[in-house]
Amino acid sequence: MSFLKNKTLVLSFILIGLGIAFIIMENSFYQYIDNEGVLHESMFLPLGAFSFILGVLVFFVFIIRITVQKIRRG
Repeated sequence: MSFLKNKTLVLSFILIGLGIAFIIMENSFYQYIDNEGVLHESMFLPLGAFSFILGVLVFFVFIIRITVQKIRRG
């Protein structure tokens, strides 16, 4: 089985890559606390965390599917 043709695996790598890229971009954008004590920051940290976690979950689904297929084949 060619792993690069598997859509689940490719999707998981894309989501993990996006998550890492968003987290790196979060560190490059300006964050500050205004005079009223409110933190202003970009949305890249929540997007990065969500993408990374979703990518890892999709990867685990891929691993579970492959394991179940191997067990059923004998």
